[in-house]
Amino acid sequence: MRSVSFTGKILMLTLAAALTACGGGGGDDETATYTLSGSITTPSFTQVDSDTSDTSAGSVSNNSEAEAQTLSNPVIIGGYVSASTSLYSSGELYQLDPIDVFRIKLLTGQKVVLSSSPASSSFSVNQTLTLSRVDGSGSPLSANNTGTATLTAPSSGDYYIQVQELAGPSSYVMVVGETTATMTRQAAEPIPAQAEFVPGEAIIRYKSTRGVSAQALPGYFLERFEDANTGLFRFDDAQIVQGPAFKSLTQKANERQRTLELIESLRQRPDIEFAEPNYIRKAMETPADPFYFLQWHYPQINLPSAWDVAHGAGVVVAVLDTGILPTHPDLSGRLVSANDDYDFVSSISSSLDGNGIDNDPTDPGDSLVGGSSFHGTHVAGTVAAASNTVGGVGVAFEANIMPIRVLGQGGSGSDADLVQAIRFAAGLSNSSGTFPSRRADIINMSLGGPGFSTALGAAVQDALNAGVIVVAAAGNENISSAFYPAAYPGVVSVSAVGADGQKAPYSNYGSTVDIAAPGGNMLQDVNGDGRGDGVLSTWADDSSGSIELSYAYMQGTSMASPHVAGVFALMESVRDITPDEINTYLANGDLTRDIGAAGRDDLYGYGLIDAAKAVVAAGGEPPPAVTASVSSLNFTNTSATLITLSIPSGVSGVSVTASTTGDLGWLSVNDNSDGDASTFLVSADASGLDLGVSYPGEIVVGYTIDESSEAAELTVPVTLTLADPDSPANAGKHYILLVNADTLDTLYQVSASASGGAYNFAFSGVEAGSYLLAAGTDLDNDGKICDSGEACAEYPVRNALETIVVNESKSGLSFATGFQSEISGAGADGSPAHKEYRLLNK
Repeated sequence: MRSVSFTGKILMLTLAAALTACGGGGGDDETATYTLSGSITTPSFTQVDSDTSDTSAGSVSNNSEAEAQTLSNPVIIGGYVSASTSLYSSGELYQLDPIDVFRIKLLTGQKVVLSSSPASSSFSVNQTLTLSRVDGSGSPLSANNTGTATLTAPSSGDYYIQVQELAGPSSYVMVVGETTATMTRQAAEPIPAQAEFVPGEAIIRYKSTRGVSAQALPGYFLERFEDANTGLFRFDDAQIVQGPAFKSLTQKANERQRTLELIESLRQRPDIEFAEPNYIRKAMETPADPFYFLQWHYPQINLPSAWDVAHGAGVVVAVLDTGILPTHPDLSGRLVSANDDYDFVSSISSSLDGNGIDNDPTDPGDSLVGGSSFHGTHVAGTVAAASNTVGGVGVAFEANIMPIRVLGQGGSGSDADLVQAIRFAAGLSNSSGTFPSRRADIINMSLGGPGFSTALGAAVQDALNAGVIVVAAAGNENISSAFYPAAYPGVVSVSAVGADGQKAPYSNYGSTVDIAAPGGNMLQDVNGDGRGDGVLSTWADDSSGSIELSYAYMQGTSMASPHVAGVFALMESVRDITPDEINTYLANGDLTRDIGAAGRDDLYGYGLIDAAKAVVAAGGEPPPAVTASVSSLNFTNTSATLITLSIPSGVSGVSVTASTTGDLGWLSVNDNSDGDASTFLVSADASGLDLGVSYPGEIVVGYTIDESSEAAELTVPVTLTLADPDSPANAGKHYILLVNADTLDTLYQVSASASGGAYNFAFSGVEAGSYLLAAGTDLDNDGKICDSGEACAEYPVRNALETIVVNESKSGLSFATGFQSEISGAGADGSPAHKEYRLLNK
């Protein structure tokens, strides 16, 4: 029986590094043996503490400011600290290392986030995180840390970061360089031509040193703020305060202009620190969920504009996957009622819940030894995680999820089960003998495999005939071969792009691909926040023996597919949409932004899903919005690129400006002088900037919506990354293991050190058999890799291991490593743990 498996690969905020080999294992002289070789990569800006408890990796003290270890910016670094020296219960020695000190250049508003874990459950964490200026100015900032601590740089400059442990041995992961979601702009920047403000008013602040000789102001304060020097000011000017109650457009324009002139005159006075309009702000459809700013993949598809029209209310999306965790705080309110969902995993041995099909689609985990994928929970969150001030948010955050479990142990399941699940979701007869109270509007299948099945194809066609829109992942093998169910006629097949808008390296392609969507690429950090660009959504961890609800970054066409399903849910909430209409809209380019070759191509199908265009196609009427050809830009050293704006009718007063932190004017934008008012040249000039620092900026496009006279704004984040060639990525000495696929017992071991950001390894004398491949650091010297706070790599992707069948020599085994930063949120506690692999020796 052909099996299907999920198409998402998970990396919990993992950044990676590189290696060299030593050691090995093998069989007796009479047994045939083989070699296995490959490489492990690490993204830029990954570094490791120079003095850990793993003395076999070498040690360079960083215990004082004089010995401070220099860090790049941004950086994700793994480290070890301990206030004592002794033995673990297993007999390994842990070293005294109470303080780690680092030196780094920070920009205003950048954060230092420290996540810590004890070396074993018998210890506790009691750390202090300190941030101080190298020149000694200002007061040091500090925070106590028993799990996670955050400090923010108050101004740009050189800093010391100190991590001190007051208790037993612990590992930590520190992420440095992330900024607040919105950049801070200078108060005296030009006033946008389209901005709305109250005529005749300004917010001003006196300089604290103005003294008694300050000039009289041309007006009076309506109110003072907390600071007596600051307040809301009313101009005493006849052109503003007098006139009819109902004014003509000309009169309003005159009021506006006079207000701006008076504000500008105040800005020239030596006793005024700042003067600015009393801007009018309006509610926008931007979720307040704390992790929304990490979901770069939503602005990439123009989702915020679509939310001005629809949220997916009243739409049911069936997620056929590993099941769901119904108590997750971002999903519990978004599920269909009981008996409208189902578990179709018929094999008791692979179900891991102790029974066959039943009406409980709860995901028990898909691994016997922990480290389950909870793939269905992640996919469901991308479709419809609630907008509830918790965690992140889903594409259609008011839609309902119909969870249907079809994948069991190892994230795999059979066509026979999948056929019944499709029929159930479509409200058709099925093996359960039951029907949902209403069929699904959309089916999402982030799963698949090669091989055509007549039975599966017939079930898909029956669902389409019933009016259900069917969406499926194109697969993660980077091949053009047909992948089912995505390749069946009528199914919307989804390939994946990274944050750079290019095909993700794993994504399948070919003639059956219909559309592209964000799937993530954890080997990139396009926005320069020190984290790999995965897709953030709901998740959980069961490595500790119990299921802990959380959030995680994952990558794969599995992550791309629910973006499309969610956008279709937004369309359905505007009006009923049929599968045939979806196909027509696709062919006409009504749902996408063309990002490949003109027209349809084999990489992106008809283009990248565009949520704003999609809701318009369905009959929604969002306010006209300016969009850009890119959702973000990342420059390396000095560079330039063109961006194109799409400026619809109904907007006017378009202005384009560049903004950077403080007085670092490295970013510029020009009209390109090509006669095309929608094309702009964006340039980054690294002159005078420091290597090893990533500089944030943004392009701000302001405009006015004519019908309502509302001011609107499009922001394109820009990052200038100045990599230091003398500080290549390094996640520390790695131990590479071949382990028994069932018991996780280590059978073969080699080690490697980073060289140019990569680890090269080779096993020799490997006997035939089935193995899992894992690698990682042992910073705390407890004889295990991949425990909390340490770098870890699993083949082919973290927490989505695949069995390697060895019956011949293999080469080119490539995967990625890195340190894992914590993601958790209110109502979803727990710090993700990992599978632990025991070393054979040190």
